[in-house]
This record gives sequence, structure tokens and C-alpha cells, in this order.
Amino acid sequence: MENRPPLLGALPRVLGDYAERGCARFHMPGHKARGLGGFFRESLAGWDVTELSITDDLHRPEGVLRRTAEQYRRAYGAQDSFLSVGGSSLAVQAMILSLSQTDKLLLGRDCHKSAIAGAILSGIDLDFFDPVYDGTLGMTGLPTPEEADAALAQTGATALLVTSPNAYGFCADIPALAETAHRHGALLLVDAAHGAHFPFSPLLPRPVGGFADLWSHSQHKTMNALTQAATLHLGRCRIAPETVQRQLSLLETSSPSYLLLSSLDWALHTARRQDWSAHAKRCAALSEVISGMAGLSVLHTPALRGAVEHDITRLVIDVSGRGISGYRARTVLEAENVFIEMADARRLVLITSPEDDPAWYPRLLDALQRLPYENRRVTLPEPRQFAPQRCLSLREAALADQELLPLADAGGRIAGAAVGLYPPGIAAVTPGERFSQEIIDALLASETAGAALFGAQGGCVSVVKESGPKHE
Repeated sequence: MENRPPLLGALPRVLGDYAERGCARFHMPGHKARGLGGFFRESLAGWDVTELSITDDLHRPEGVLRRTAEQYRRAYGAQDSFLSVGGSSLAVQAMILSLSQTDKLLLGRDCHKSAIAGAILSGIDLDFFDPVYDGTLGMTGLPTPEEADAALAQTGATALLVTSPNAYGFCADIPALAETAHRHGALLLVDAAHGAHFPFSPLLPRPVGGFADLWSHSQHKTMNALTQAATLHLGRCRIAPETVQRQLSLLETSSPSYLLLSSLDWALHTARRQDWSAHAKRCAALSEVISGMAGLSVLHTPALRGAVEHDITRLVIDVSGRGISGYRARTVLEAENVFIEMADARRLVLITSPEDDPAWYPRLLDALQRLPYENRRVTLPEPRQFAPQRCLSLREAALADQELLPLADAGGRIAGAAVGLYPPGIAAVTPGERFSQEIIDALLASETAGAALFGAQGGCVSVVKESGPKHE
């Protein structure tokens, strides 16, 4: 019998060691274990309460939570703002559930898996559209206004949900997409989880406030908020604030953590005082140095099809010129105590913030210089470049009787759950789509190279049960 609880026993060994080694943290959360110095204090343990008669109620905010939400409303140019303790994932789901049952949603295939879950929960009439795959970069492009215009005209959708910025920091033309959607009488919903910091410097991409009708931000990704702390924002449109609040209350815990909520207050307070412009300039200079290294390059706008801006604070480093994959490069960096947000077949993705320790940057540069040359071509296929066949609706498949099969044996079967690479959490196959051998091979090759899969349990995936033979 273990003498210690398993998680508490593991944390000192794993994360305690991680913290004591002073690792360079180029990943979320944005506070980088440095930006909460004025927030954490001994008294916090006593503040871990939920709704009391002397506190406010997240599901019916009238006091301090309402005032915090009001500060976010002004900072992000919204008609109304809402606090979330379930991350942007919960906020995205609430956006979709806030649509009318008579609406039809046009959902980009590059969406986060939380949008798939929201569509399943709502049962909304749905069409997918695929932003064009950028073969040069081996990456899905961002939706263009022209693609959105054609898709809206073809489907008659009354709401369009796009992801901007994407996990690589690339931003779509949100003003033009908003104009396009509104011209068709459709709402524009934006999963802007990675862009919470944009309002705090003119050197960062344009915020979506004033253009989108509903949008979400994950303050914990880039700002001084605890993990899971996020916000949802409503523009001036046909959706009422009480509708959004009702859907949040439907999805969210009835016992929200006031520590998470107060960290949202702290995040906005400190973001207004941080010098994001100086940090953006620091990142620009860093990008130039990295791009000058043999076999390395830093992606920037307009590198990706459909991108009109790029978040300079998110470093996307292509390492394929050294004949190695991003997964291999990540392993080398971690051996040098440099930890990053994510890797893919060709790239490393680093999240930076004003809370970064300046000593981390020379350590990063030194670790990048040490990346090996392996003199081979990186040929890992991107699973999302293959278009699966849809056989059932999302909801029909997700709620059907299912069974687990090894991913390698799932060819020809209909997915019962979304499956893809995590991060970034974008599905290669969604519920109701058929696993093709191409997609299976690409997923398995990525996993072998070092990627993690979501929607797979012990190498198995959920598939819809097939009807057995009928007996007389």
C-alpha cells in the first residue's frame, strides 16, 4: 500500500524537479511561474471558497465578479463579457449552444476539438468547410473571406466559427470575415483562445473585438492567469447576454474556484502594466538571430495561406533544414532544460510572454545551435491533409453504440469520437467520418515520431458498432 496519495506523491518528483532545475518555460501558462508573485500568498488557502452569502455568484454575478467582467468588457471591446473557469474549451461550447436551434453552423475543419464537442452537445444543423491545405508548409491554411463567402452561399449557414489565431499564432482576416458573414446575415464566432494579449500593444495583431459576434480568450495561455482561467465575449448581435449566461451555467461547474476567478482579475490588472511592445520587439530581435542559424528559420506573416498577421511573441521555428523533425528537436531541447509549447513534423512552437526570464533566451539560442544535422528529408505526412468521408452526423455517431478497436485495425470503420494530434487538438477524423488507411498511417507515423494522440486510449479508438448479421 502506498503511503502517499499518488498525485501528490508524483508532483514533487516530476514538477518539483522541473521547478528546481530552473527550466526555460516557453509554454503556457503565460505567468511562467514568475507572474503570480503579487497574487499567491499564505491567505489564499483560506480564500478557496465558492458561492457564499458574502461572495458573488458566477452564474448570477452582481458584485465583484460582475465588476471584473465589466473590466474585461471594456478591455476587449465587447457588449458583455463572461468569466470561465473551464478554459476557452467551455467558452467555445457555450458559444455554439448560444445559437438558436434554427441556426445552421458552418464550422472550419481546423477547429479545436472543443468546438466538435459543442456541436455534438447542441445538436445544431452543421456543415464543415476546409481551409485550403498549404502544401508548401505542410500545414492547413486559414479561412479566407472568399472561401467563407462561397461556403456561406452554398450551405445557407447562419453562423460561421473560425479559429484565429491558430496554434502557430497566425491570424485570419477577421474584419473581412465579419463583413462577409454579416453580408450573408450570419454571425461570426471566433475561437481566439491564443489571442488574449492582443489588446495590450499595437505591435500585436488586431483584436477581434468590434468585429466578431461571439469570441473566446484563454488568459491562462499568455497572461498571468491560472490554468483554466478564460473569458467569453459577446458583441452587438441578435444573441442576448442572458442567453450566453444561461448556456455557461448549463455547462460550467456549480462550484467555481474563486482562486481561478481572482487570477483572471490579476491577469488583466498586470497585462495593463506589462510592456508588451518591448516584449514584441525582444521577440522580433530573437527571431532574426534564430533565422540566421544554419538550417533554421522562423515563420512569419504572410508565410501561411490565408494569414494576414502573425503574433510575433509566438516563435514558430522550422528545423527541417537540419534534417530532423520537430519532435526530435523538442527532445534535444528538453535535454538542455528548454521546454516548449508543442512540436510538429517540421517545427517547434514557443509561447513567450513579458514574464520570461531574460536568462532563458541565451539558453534557448545555445540549445538551438546544438540541434544535430541528420542529413535526411523530413517526410512525415500531416493527418489533416486527407479528407475523410462523412457517413453519419456528428451527434448521431457520438451517441451511437460504440466499441474500441486498435487504431491500426480501424480502416473503413466510422469514428465514434474525434481523433487527432494533441497539441494542437485539431481532429483528423471527427465522429461520423470513416477512417481511411491514409489517415491511420499518418496518425501512427506521427505517434511513432513523438506526437501524442487524442481520442485514442491505449492505442485504441472508438468506432461505431456495426450491425451484426440478422438471424431468422
